Amino acid sequence: MSSSEYNKKNFWKSLKEYYDDPAVFEAKAHEFQEGVTDDFNPSQLSGLSRRKFLAALTASAAFAATACSDYRDKGEIIPYNQRPEEVLPGKANLYASTCTSCAQSCGVLVKTREGRPIKIDGNPDHPINQGKICSKGQASILNLYDPERLTEPTSSKNAVSWSSVDSDIISSLNSAQSNGKQIAIIAGSIVSPTTKKVLDDFKAKYTNTKVYSYNVFGDDSRRAAWSESYGSAEYPSIKWEEANVILAIDADFLGNEGSFIENTRRFANRREVVENLDINRLYVAEGRMSATGMMSDYRIRISPSNQLEFVLALTGEIIKSGSAISLDATAKSLLEQSSLTKFAGGQSKKLTHLVQDLIANKGKSIVYAGDTLPKEVHIAVNLLNEVLGNTALYDYSKVSKSLLPSSTSDEIQALVTAMKSGSIETVIHFDCNPVFDFPKSFEYAKALKNVKTVVTLTEAENETSSASNYSLPINHALECWGDAYTKSGVYSLQQPVISPIFNSRQKEAILLTWIAENTSAYNDKIYHKYLLDNFNATIYTKKNSLADQKTFWYSALHDGVVTFDETSASKSFAQSALSGIKLPSQVTGNTLHLTESYFLGNGKFANNGWLQETPHPVSKISWDNYASISPAFAKQLGLEMNDLVEISVNDKQLTIPVLVQPGVHDTTINIELGYGRKVVGDVGKDVGFDANVFVSALGTLVYQNVSVKKVGGTHKLVSTQEHHSLDDTFVKDFHRIRKIIQEGTVEKYKKEPNFLHEEVKEELSITREHEYTGMKWAMAIDLNKCTSCGTCVTACNVENNVPVVGKDQVGRGREMQWMRIDRYYSGTPEDPIASNQPMLCQHCDNAPCENVCPVNATNHSPDGLNQMAYNRCVGTRYCSNNCPYKVRRYNFYNFRDHFADAYYENNLTAMVHNPEVTVRSRGVMEKCTFCVQRIMEARSDAIKDGRVLKGTDVVTACQQACPANAIVFGDANDKESQIAKLRNHNLAYHVLEELNVKPNVTYIAKLRNTHSEEVI
Repeated sequence: MSSSEYNKKNFWKSLKEYYDDPAVFEAKAHEFQEGVTDDFNPSQLSGLSRRKFLAALTASAAFAATACSDYRDKGEIIPYNQRPEEVLPGKANLYASTCTSCAQSCGVLVKTREGRPIKIDGNPDHPINQGKICSKGQASILNLYDPERLTEPTSSKNAVSWSSVDSDIISSLNSAQSNGKQIAIIAGSIVSPTTKKVLDDFKAKYTNTKVYSYNVFGDDSRRAAWSESYGSAEYPSIKWEEANVILAIDADFLGNEGSFIENTRRFANRREVVENLDINRLYVAEGRMSATGMMSDYRIRISPSNQLEFVLALTGEIIKSGSAISLDATAKSLLEQSSLTKFAGGQSKKLTHLVQDLIANKGKSIVYAGDTLPKEVHIAVNLLNEVLGNTALYDYSKVSKSLLPSSTSDEIQALVTAMKSGSIETVIHFDCNPVFDFPKSFEYAKALKNVKTVVTLTEAENETSSASNYSLPINHALECWGDAYTKSGVYSLQQPVISPIFNSRQKEAILLTWIAENTSAYNDKIYHKYLLDNFNATIYTKKNSLADQKTFWYSALHDGVVTFDETSASKSFAQSALSGIKLPSQVTGNTLHLTESYFLGNGKFANNGWLQETPHPVSKISWDNYASISPAFAKQLGLEMNDLVEISVNDKQLTIPVLVQPGVHDTTINIELGYGRKVVGDVGKDVGFDANVFVSALGTLVYQNVSVKKVGGTHKLVSTQEHHSLDDTFVKDFHRIRKIIQEGTVEKYKKEPNFLHEEVKEELSITREHEYTGMKWAMAIDLNKCTSCGTCVTACNVENNVPVVGKDQVGRGREMQWMRIDRYYSGTPEDPIASNQPMLCQHCDNAPCENVCPVNATNHSPDGLNQMAYNRCVGTRYCSNNCPYKVRRYNFYNFRDHFADAYYENNLTAMVHNPEVTVRSRGVMEKCTFCVQRIMEARSDAIKDGRVLKGTDVVTACQQACPANAIVFGDANDKESQIAKLRNHNLAYHVLEELNVKPNVTYIAKLRNTHSEEVI
C-alpha cells in the first residue's frame, strides 16, 4: 500500500479528494494553484467586483497615519498599565474597556499608539472571558476607521447641523405628547444598566413612549423556557469543566452561541492531556455540521424538527433506571409518547453509549439545547437535567441578567399595526437595523412610511436609516463611555480611547439632550457625568468600599470591571411547564435551519473585510453564505457545489447556491443569516443571500415542509480548504510515514502511552546539528483544545497588518492570512469525523525555503526564527515552492502605489495599522514571524530593566487570543518551561517530520474519548 493510499483511507479534506477527483491530485503536483500566477489588473474587474476589491484595498493601504487631532474633553480616561501624564511617542498604552460587538460584553484591553487604537485583546482581569476575545471583537477596530461611517447628521439625505436636528426632533416629541400620539423606541439587546436608565428617563419625560427591544439571535427561547420551568428568566451559567459527559442538542456552545468564549475556556479545561488525563466526553446531536459538532467524540445526526421528540425519548429511556425527581402524571404521559428506537437508523451504538454514559454520570453530566431551538425543547432539556440530577452543574453565582426583556413577535406586529394606522408619530431606532432584521412579512419598512418622524441613530448607513427622515451618526464603541451588566456579580466599564473622528455623538447623549428639551444641553461630558452619577449611586454603594468615590471610580476604570458576590438561590423545577408541550405530528419532508453567521453576526459586520475574508470554521467558505445539504440529498437532486437551487418555505422563495457538506442530516438544509445586505458599504454590499425572507416570527429559526429544486446556473463559492494543500505522497517508504494528522483514543493511550512513536525511524544527519546556546523560540499547539473558531487567524491579521484581497483573489488562492486552520475528515461523507489543525510557518531548523532564496531574503536568526528581510526579496517565489507546509504568501498587488485608485481615496483606514510591523508591497513574500516585533519589545524591556529575557515574557498574537489556550509559545531551551515539556510529551509530533526539516511547531495529537480504541 502506498503512503497516499494509506492517508486517503484515513483523512480527506473535501469530497473531491474522497472520491479521487483527478484535479485534486493534479493540483498537488503543480508548483502553484491554477490562476495564482496570472497577471492581475483591477481595472479588468467589472462593476461590483472591482468596487469591492478597491473598497477592501483601503484596509490594506500603507500610508503613515497620525492620531486624531480633534481631541475633546470627555472626562478622564485611565490606562490599564500606567497613568502617563501624556501619550509618549513609540510607546503603547493599554486601556481597559468593554466589547460591544455582541451581547456578551467581554472585558477588553485596547492598545493605542500615539492616541490611535490599533489592537483589541481580552482583559485578563475580567472573570468571564479572562483575557480572550472573539474574532468579531478583535476585528471591530476596523469599523472605527471605516471611511463609510456617517460623518454628519442628515435630514432627508441632506447634511444638517446637530442643533437643527435637536430642535426638529424635540418639537416632534412634544407634538406627539400633546396630540396623544405614541412614540416608539426600537433597540437591540440592552445590556447596560445606565443605558436602561436613560431609556427609563426618556419614558418618564415623554410618557407616551414605549421601548421595544429585540434579538435576531439570542437566548429568548432559553429565557422563556427558564421562566416557565423555574419562575425566572435569568438562567445560570454552566460548569462545563465539571461535566464528565456533555450532550449538546443542536447547540453550538463552542462556536457562536451564548458566552462561547467562556464556554470554550471551561470546556477546554477538561481536554487537558498533558498534565492530567481527565477528559470529558462530548456528544452532539444536530442536523447541520457545527464547530461544536466537529469537536464531538460522538456525533448523532438528528433533524432540528425531531429534537423535541428525541429529548423526550431519551428522558423516557433514562427514567427506567430511576429519576432524581418524582414525575407527575403529565410528565409520565408525555414521556410515554416517544421511543428512542426511532432515531437508531445506523446510530444505535452511539445512542446506547449515550444512554449508558448519562446514567453512569448522573449529577456529573449536562444536557444543553441550542439557542435556535424552540422553547419547548429547552423545557424538555430542563426536565432531563432534573431527572439526571445535573442541577449541581448550574452556576448560580453567574446568572445571565435580563435588564430589558425582548419584545415578542406579537408585540412587534402590534407596533407595525399602530404605525400603519397613524397612531405613532415618532419612531426612534436606537442603534439597530429592524428593516433588515425583522421578518419581511411584518412589512416594517412599509409601515414606516405612515410615521411622521422616523429617526435612526447609527454608525453607518443601513437599510433602516435609508427609510428614515433623520440619520444621526453615533460614536463607535471605542469613542464611547458605557457599562455592561450581563452576568450577576460582574459589572464592566467602557471608556473611550479616542475622540470622535467624525461629527458624531454618543447615542445616550442624544437622548439626554432631547430629555432636557434644550438644544444647548448637549456637551461632550453629558453622558460621562450621567454614567458616573449612576455608578456612584449603584455600584459604589453596593461595594461598601473604604475608598472615596473618585478613587474607587479610577480603580474601576483601570481594572475595567467591578465584581461582587451576587449568588442567586437555586429554584425547583415546575412540572407544570410541561403542560404546554405537545409532540408535533409526524415530521415529513425537509427542514430548514437558519443560524447566525460565525463572523458577521446578524449582518452588523457585513462591511468588515477581515471578517468577510475569514474562512468559515466548518466549510472554509469566505465572502458568501449558501444552503448546506448532505451528500445523499445532493445526489438525489443531482446537485453539485455552486449549483443554484430555489428553496421554498410556505409562500417564500430564495435562490441560493448549495454546498455539499459531509455530516449534514439528509433532510436538513442549513443557511446562515446576516448576508445579502443591500444598504451597506461597498465591502459588504450584495455579499451572499438574504435568507431573512423565510423568517416568519422573531426567534423562529426552524421550518418544516421545505421544498428544494434545481433551477440551473451556478454561483461560485470560494473555499480555502484545498488551497495550500500539504502533500506527503513523496514519502515512498511506508515505515517512515507520519500522517499530517495524528490521533488516537483515550483507551489506546492508557494502554500504550507511546503508541504515537512506535515504529518511527529516527532521522539522522550526516552533518553536525547547529546548537542554539541561548534562547530558541518554539510553539506548541494542542489539537485536543482547538475548536477551529478562527480567533487566532483574526488576531494575526490585526497584529501583522494582513491585507484584505476580496473574493476574486481568494478564489485564485491569493488570500494573505499568515495562519490558516486546515480541516480534515475521516470516515464516510455521511458520517464523518472532523479534525482541525492550525497551520503556520514552522520555523524549521533545516528550513528548505532558506536554501533556495537567491538573495538571502529569508534566513535564520540566532534564536531560531525563520525571518524575512522584505527589502531584499525580489519575488522569485522559490521559497514558496520549496516550503512543504505551504505557509508563505505572495503579494500580487501593490497596495501602496495603487491606493489612489481605491474607491474611498482617503487614508483613514491606514490608522488601524500596527506601526511595529512593515506593510508589505507587491512582489514581496511574507509569512508568520512568531510576532518578532513582540520579541524585540520584550527584549528591549528586559535590557532596560537589567534582567534576562525569559520565554514567558513573549506572548504571540494567536496565543493571546486563543480562547481554549491551545497555543503555547516560549523558549525550547528552558527545560522547565511549558513549551519544553510539551515538545517532549508522548503525544507530541511534528507535521511531515520525515522530511528532516526539523520544524519548531509541535502538535499535541488529539485523543478522542470513545468507548473503545477505535474512533467511531
